Amino acid sequence: MRLLTVTSALACWALALTGCGASEDGTRVLVVGWDGATFDLLDPLVDQGELPHLAALLERGQSATLESTRIPISSAAWPTITTGVGPGVHGIYSFFQTEPDSYDVRLVSAEDVAAPPIWRVLSGRGQRSHVWGVPITYPPERIDGTLVAGMLSPFAAQYAHPAGLADDLRAKGFVPDLGVWRQDEVADLAAIEHQLDLKERELLDLASRRDWRLCMFVFKSLDVLCHRPNLSLQGPEISGLLRRLDGILGKLVEAAGPEATVVFLSDHGFRSYRRTFNLHRWLVEEGWSVQRRGESTGATSAGPLADAKASQRAARLATLDLGTSRAFADVAEGNFGAIRLNVAGREAEGVLPEGEVEAALEALTAKLRGLEFPAGVPVVQGVHRGADLYPGPLQEERVPDLIVEFAPAWRAYTDVFGPPMSAGTQPFPDHALDGVLVVAGPSIKGHGERARAQLTDVAPMLYHLMGEPVPSHLGGDPRPSLERRPRPVRRIPASEDRGMRALKGDFGEPTGAGEEEVTSRIQSIGYGG
Repeated sequence: MRLLTVTSALACWALALTGCGASEDGTRVLVVGWDGATFDLLDPLVDQGELPHLAALLERGQSATLESTRIPISSAAWPTITTGVGPGVHGIYSFFQTEPDSYDVRLVSAEDVAAPPIWRVLSGRGQRSHVWGVPITYPPERIDGTLVAGMLSPFAAQYAHPAGLADDLRAKGFVPDLGVWRQDEVADLAAIEHQLDLKERELLDLASRRDWRLCMFVFKSLDVLCHRPNLSLQGPEISGLLRRLDGILGKLVEAAGPEATVVFLSDHGFRSYRRTFNLHRWLVEEGWSVQRRGESTGATSAGPLADAKASQRAARLATLDLGTSRAFADVAEGNFGAIRLNVAGREAEGVLPEGEVEAALEALTAKLRGLEFPAGVPVVQGVHRGADLYPGPLQEERVPDLIVEFAPAWRAYTDVFGPPMSAGTQPFPDHALDGVLVVAGPSIKGHGERARAQLTDVAPMLYHLMGEPVPSHLGGDPRPSLERRPRPVRRIPASEDRGMRALKGDFGEPTGAGEEEVTSRIQSIGYGG
């Protein structure tokens, strides 16, 4: 009997190493994010044997096309991933938020995220997390574990928890994930490689400690590089970076150990566009936005914010007579653009009566759906109501009224100058709706047919994989079907969840956001605002 017991134990240990029979709890989860990754970029390289570590995860796990937020933009997508709720609830849709009683905007921060991210809930439950590089996490909150903020973090600020960590990282030459990669420096692959070297060492140390329930590490470098105008997404710069990231992925998986479940994902994809749709100019030509006569030219002021989206937005609105404009263009990214109605009593100078809102939405929708170029070929493939896509207490304040989904050939943007529609010969890379999701681990079924998932599925899935109860307010699919032996999904109401008691994070003392510096860097890599 003792021999059988020992033999069984050895067999279970061997199965754990091969990923075929370890504990079904999945108590530790490693999340690795490549911001901007899409299967259109990854699959050919996997097939060619260029990304062996990602290929191994695909072979022993399950994959899904991960649909981003509409609009597919990091500022909205990552809070949706980490909180499990949409922009109407967590309150972040763009990199900027409108100031009360004004058309002016300010940069968003982690303190604007109105729903608790997963690491805050885990900390409240006594579980440790190591979080690094996730966008919209500055200022860093105090959690059980480590948090190094990502995109929007000022270089000179205290962007990491625990105290002193940011100073230690600065001394090593590390910068937050937006990095030193301004537009004129993006081609410097040596700088990107140097930052990846630094980050790799730090992350491997965290992953190997095994003191954590969740590690969530996001790499922004692919997104930064893909934003170069006229870049070929299939060119050597992109494939070389992906090979480098794949090498780091393999080391992180090894450091986390065979018993850890691995979740690999992105917040949106990338695509090249050859046609452009200027939503601002279209609204002007259609009479929804009324241009001032002989006044502002729309030029931005000189100085550090000369090219920042906040400055551009203010200049664009300055060209309009807001006292007679019924609508104006909002944020645009990829083949998505947004329209906000200038509603009386809601906007600072709103003129559209509330009783005419529904008719305005219907009229705009019909006009957009009727656009063709060339004749017989639709320009728009969907017009969505913001209230339908992203309901919640912050929907009316934060989410646009209409979200226009253009055909895949069309990139949306908003500019004072240029025609409403144009076709070029040079490809312009920008965001696309479809990101990636791969889940692999001891409890996960092997290679299967690729599915489709939503960003709001990620957080409940992570809770479930860790063996933690899913907060009952999360409506996404925890995806127990990924498991070889699916476990019942446990849910817990907020009133019984000690992790949900801290709805606001502990961000410590104000650290000085360095907003002008960050805003300038957002525009320098081509982000919408």
